[in-house]
Amino acid sequence: MTRINRRAFLRASGGAATIGVLAGCSGDGGDGGGDGGDGSDGGDGGDGGDGGSTGTPGGSMEPVTIGGLEPISGPFAPWSTVHRDGLQFAVQEVNANGGVLDGRDLNVAIADTGADAAEADSAFRRQVEQEPNVVATTGAVSSDVGIRVSQTAGDLEVPHVHHMAGADEIITQDTRYMFRMGIIPGSSYMQAQASAFSDAGYTEVGAVIADYAWGRSAEAAMNEYFDVDVNIQVAPIGASDFSSYIRQMSDDLEMMITSGHPPGSVGIANQTLELGLEPEVITGASTPPQLLSGALSDAARERYVHIHNSNPFSDAFAEAASAFGEANDAQFNTHTAYGYITGKMIAAAVEEAGEANGAAVGEALHNIEFDSLFVNPIQYNEYGELDDIVILYSDLLSEAPPYYSGGSYSFEEVTRSASIAGRTPSE
Repeated sequence: MTRINRRAFLRASGGAATIGVLAGCSGDGGDGGGDGGDGSDGGDGGDGGDGGSTGTPGGSMEPVTIGGLEPISGPFAPWSTVHRDGLQFAVQEVNANGGVLDGRDLNVAIADTGADAAEADSAFRRQVEQEPNVVATTGAVSSDVGIRVSQTAGDLEVPHVHHMAGADEIITQDTRYMFRMGIIPGSSYMQAQASAFSDAGYTEVGAVIADYAWGRSAEAAMNEYFDVDVNIQVAPIGASDFSSYIRQMSDDLEMMITSGHPPGSVGIANQTLELGLEPEVITGASTPPQLLSGALSDAARERYVHIHNSNPFSDAFAEAASAFGEANDAQFNTHTAYGYITGKMIAAAVEEAGEANGAAVGEALHNIEFDSLFVNPIQYNEYGELDDIVILYSDLLSEAPPYYSGGSYSFEEVTRSASIAGRTPSE
């Protein structure tokens, strides 16, 4: 394994001052990374790189590009915009610390896919053809997009680090250019959830899933790993009224699983309580906490469990979050962290590869051991599944975290999983 310490890519100086210098010296190539907000406005964020170095045509100082295939519009926008902001901030830090490959700038090219698989495929191909030195892409949230992008990444030999796309079939025996980040595959995700709450002894468990790849992966895993029969209701991915599905649940419902319907998880949680059911716990769908904070009712928040791979209880997380808050006057959260880690990890992989070449960067990612904002260093098995990963389960508190006084939420750990080995895809 190639072990690369996260601190090698952190700036020595304070966040706000360095970012200010970076934005002021960016030349004509970009605006230094958009508005840095919390992502709630759905804006496209512009170009996340500093765009200042072009060098001579075809020369060694041309920028190195990360393509962002972000669903900034559509049902997954709350996931995408904070991920984009974290990615852009990581790139700004890397550039302020000397860039990659002996001084080349790292650039981000953002494309709004709208969570549409065909558009994501087109954007991926367009970026590789038109942007300078695209070494990797990131951003897939929808599993349907992840499945399509998996094929494209293999065709182009350019790796994709997907933000949240979690269907099992995204990664197969033949996959070599897809790498998970914010979520493990649906089967492993639900197995970990079943294990985490097994001691509670719940017998009345319900779930509402979405009718697409991720929801169906979650359904299969619930049927396999929960010791009780889970009452699973299937809703369209664009649904907002879940009352007819919730009314199929037992009056004695003890646990409601919204994990299989990410866009509807908040609505399901709120409407469950509004319809008079009082489960002890509602498990989420790794939903961005800025969405949960503003949308969960008080009653639902008391029961809702946030599920995440990034570790907001660590000093490293607080350090990155503090710098981000100073630079952007916005709260860094568990999903901002996924974009931030991805930017830093790709930069580390480029350094290890020693060249701006997608295939070489993909090989470096397969061999990386990257010490970042997770409980354990990030590493992958041969297929691109996160290996030796620890999942955290947290309550969401209505108070600012210590690293950002202007925040509207913070986290309190409920439990965490044991270390989970990377899934081996079936043949």
